Formats: sequence, structure tokens, C-alpha cells
Amino acid sequence: MKKKLLAMVLAGSMVVGMTGCGGGSSSETASKSEASKTEEASSKPAESSEAASGASETGEPAASQAEASSAEKAGDGEKFLIGYSYPGSDNEFWGVNTVECVNQAAEACGFEVLIDDCNYDQAEQIADVDSMISAGIDALVLGPQDASVCAGITASCKSAGIPVVIIDRWPGDDLKVGDDYVCFIGPDDEQAGYDIAMSLINAGCTKLIGVGGVQGTSVGENRKVGLDKALAEHPEVELLQFEYAGDTWDDGDKAFRNLYQANKDIDGVWCFNDSMALATVNVLKEENKLDAVKVGGMDLLSPSLTSMEAKELWFSTGGHYMQAGFAAVVAFDILNGVAYDGPDRIQMSLYCVDQTSVADFQKKDTFDWASSSKALNPEAEYNFTLGAE
Repeated sequence: MKKKLLAMVLAGSMVVGMTGCGGGSSSETASKSEASKTEEASSKPAESSEAASGASETGEPAASQAEASSAEKAGDGEKFLIGYSYPGSDNEFWGVNTVECVNQAAEACGFEVLIDDCNYDQAEQIADVDSMISAGIDALVLGPQDASVCAGITASCKSAGIPVVIIDRWPGDDLKVGDDYVCFIGPDDEQAGYDIAMSLINAGCTKLIGVGGVQGTSVGENRKVGLDKALAEHPEVELLQFEYAGDTWDDGDKAFRNLYQANKDIDGVWCFNDSMALATVNVLKEENKLDAVKVGGMDLLSPSLTSMEAKELWFSTGGHYMQAGFAAVVAFDILNGVAYDGPDRIQMSLYCVDQTSVADFQKKDTFDWASSSKALNPEAEYNFTLGAE
């Protein structure tokens, strides 16, 4: 059996809510060093690239080639290898929770994983996936840095007979679902942006500023659409200023400090995610203004729950880090000859938590990934929605 490079299971508990409309957290994890990436690349098996290049000669869609080879793969006792490429490891959402979901799904279903982040760099993500193809991955879960990487990555995978499931960030309308990739799984970002805004409005906030995500990405743009929808429904509420800032703690810290200097008379801050929301909370604590200003974010990370329990962060919505595990299960099923029959675009409903409901929010350390696989459980359905339980 050829050697497989396995991703290490990252420490940290996965937070999955059991209540509707409640909780979050956002601890930052250390970025993977360049030395680590060099070591990973040097240990990838050379013979895998030959297998990948041979698959490209068929010209068939990736899913069809995967189905045709599934019996042969299973017959030699070798486990499938599924790659997972994602934006960055320096935050809990991507670097801990999504990775943990993929590892849990792999253990439950019986496949192996090759995991790499691209340090928020489009060119690096394309190169990472090329290395994964050479390493012999059988399928890919892609969390794109942005839509610009999707066409090239899916084309390379299609040539190699590798099915791709895309998560979190919409790849754009030019790619054809069912041909270029299997399906898309992500959060309902417009609803999430709306829920963040409404949590502030319902709490009595009337003067808001917005700390946005990455301009031009589906997640950044659609959450802003949700914010605008809530504001249109409540003309008594003012959005004093909005800035597309990024998605890290440092991005949020810098953006909020600038926005706050020009808008001292605020009572609410809408944030793209929890990392930026917690950075905002930190600044407000420095300014002794936290009692007068409510802050909402998205991701449901563990530090956010702690912050809400401490009556600091007001609101978070999330649970969508499970999308990576769901996508890995779909890829596993495709490799086992199961024809995908779910929606082309799965938009996950999310959990919502605020300071009034955080005490009732239940943590759940594991999910029954095997039961969601049609290869292992023919009665399973591909809906993957969260919401109240």
C-alpha cells in the first residue's frame, strides 16, 4: 500500500449547539509554519502523481471516474484519501473546528485525509491542491480563499478524475455543478447577516457601525445583504458607517478602532465574524464603553460563548464549521459509487445565541458522521441543516 500523509488531529473541542438562535467563541490558533509545509510536501509519495496523470486521459467527469474506480480501490484493502484545502489555520473556526470535523468524519467512515491551509493566499492554495493531486488524493473538499481559485482547481481535479465538493464560499456561476464539482455546502450567509443585525436591533440598538468581511467574496457580500435587509425593515435604525475589513482579529481591531474614532455615538456594532467581534469587544473594554455598546458576530466559537457568559459579546450565530465534515462524507460516498442526489447548493440553517440564551446552549463534542453517509446508511438524506433540535 502506498504511503499516505495524514493530517494531525488538532486539539480543541468542537462546539455544536443544541438550541435554536443562540452562542459563539473565537480563539486564535498558531499558523502552520513554512517549514511544516516543506516537510509535508517532501514526504508526499511520488507514485501518486503517476496515478493522477493517468486518470486525466479519460476525459470523463470526476464523479464518474471516481465511481468506476471505487470497486478496485476497495478491493485492494486501501482506504480512500480525501484532501481538504482551506483558507487559514490561525483561527478556531477554520484551523480547529472544520479540521476536527473532517478528522471525525474520516475516523467514523473509514477514509484517510490530507489537510493543508493556504495562509489566505490564492496562489498558494492552487499550488497546495496540485501537490495533493500528486500525492494521490481520491477526492477534494475545497474551502476556497475566494472564487478566483475555483475554476483552476476544479479543472485540475477534473482532469485527474478527482471529485470536488466546495464549501463555505460560493465558486461563482460560471462553474457547472454536477460537472465541474459535485455540490456546494455552506451557511445561509444572508440570513446570518440578518440575524446578527436583528439581534442588535431587538436589543434596542439604533446607531450601528459595521465591520465587514472580505469584499468580493460570497460570504462577505451576502452577510452585508442580510444587514441591509434588516436596516430596510427598520428605518429608525441608522448605519453610521460600514467598512469591508477582512476576517481576522487584527483586521477587526484595526477597522473598529478607525470606525470608532469617527463614530463615538454608537450603541451597536455588526461584525462579519466572531474574531472581529471579539476584537471589537476588546477595544470597547479598553474604552470603558462595553456597557453602552452591544456587539454581534458569527461563527459560534468557544471564546465567544465565554465572552457572552461574561456579559461582554452580545450575540453569535454559527455551527457551519460542520460543512467540512458533511462535504467529506459526500466525497466518501461518491468514491464508494453512490450517485449524489442531494441539492446542488446546500445552505445550512444556523444556531443563534445571545447573552440571554447562552446558559441554555448545549455543547456537543461529536456528530454521528457515519449515519449521514449513504454508503454506510442508505436511508441517509443530504440536507445537513442545523437549527433547533
